Amino acid sequence: MAAMATEDEHLLIVGTYSENLGFVDGKGKGLYAFRLTSSGTFGAATFLNKPLLGNDVVGANPTYLCKSVTHDDVLYVVDESNLERGARVRAIRVDKDACTAVPLGESLATGDSSACHVAATETHVYVANYCGGAEGAGSCAAFHVGGDGSLKSDASEADLLQDASALRRLSALGKFVVPKNGDPERQDKAHAHMCLLSSNGTLLVPDLGADVVWRLNAPSLTPMAVACKCDDGDGPRHAAWHPSLDVLYVLTELSCRLLAFRVCRQTGKPLDKTPFASSRTLPRECYPPSSVNAPPSRPKSTCAALVVHPSGKFAYASNRAIGVDGLVSVISLSEDGAPFTSMHVTTGGRTPREIALVGSDLLLVANQDSSTILSFAIDQKS
Repeated sequence: MAAMATEDEHLLIVGTYSENLGFVDGKGKGLYAFRLTSSGTFGAATFLNKPLLGNDVVGANPTYLCKSVTHDDVLYVVDESNLERGARVRAIRVDKDACTAVPLGESLATGDSSACHVAATETHVYVANYCGGAEGAGSCAAFHVGGDGSLKSDASEADLLQDASALRRLSALGKFVVPKNGDPERQDKAHAHMCLLSSNGTLLVPDLGADVVWRLNAPSLTPMAVACKCDDGDGPRHAAWHPSLDVLYVLTELSCRLLAFRVCRQTGKPLDKTPFASSRTLPRECYPPSSVNAPPSRPKSTCAALVVHPSGKFAYASNRAIGVDGLVSVISLSEDGAPFTSMHVTTGGRTPREIALVGSDLLLVANQDSSTILSFAIDQKS
């Protein structure tokens, strides 16, 4: 989801799956657009539920989007598919008033498959590929941004496998070892799940397979070091910065925890080796009995997305429970940034995948398997 502000409302652009990939049975037809008022109410579906851009333009699974840093009418979208040259990424230009969109430049190959996240700076766009390559490990790709916001291919006759200016496979960052107490099905390989930038442009990449967050130079993607080391079996998926403190929050998909690390916001350099605080994202009854200091057990639920409120007082995480409606965890943040899960709110649908803040007053939740989006008003006092 990406919300683009207009004069008195937002235009919400929503990605979808169109294929059955095992973990999702997609029925979408491309990118969709909805009007969202400042109070959180939705207008009628634009084009009467016809897509803003169809699969012929944005690919079979245009799932993750981000806004351009320099052009307020440009979005970047990844196609989470396994094509001959990997997944795809492309720029689109949106007329927010007319509610129309056109492709901007060509669709480019990311070099590996299952592109699951995209992030932008003034000069580059970064894509996380969950898997790919001969060994199936994940990677990160960097693409040059043109003056008009379009993406530029750096493909050469010597390397026709991808269009990126740089491609870094996580398996090349160090000898991969399956976590001792990890999930053998999900953690048999390195898996990039997100690209997060520090203020000086260093790239942080949660690796669900290796239980670490990697630190890479950008845009070259040359390796620097491990920024955060999680416990075996945590499966780090998403990360987010505290708005003012040198604190990085890491959401673990498999153990359903929010970890707080002391990391320099400027450089992405770790200030401590271990998290200084953590909080389970699910109600206590979702976890098997264990002593207070025991490692967390994996419940039959997985975490998906994380956002931190601009006030620095709250964070929100989505939880995908099996067989029941999902939950959003409301997580209070103390003055030093330590998290404490204070409330759980049902999402009214199955498999809440993405969540997004619209300003400081609204939280949007997209239920993947129910094909619904809910808006929640935020009481900034509580």
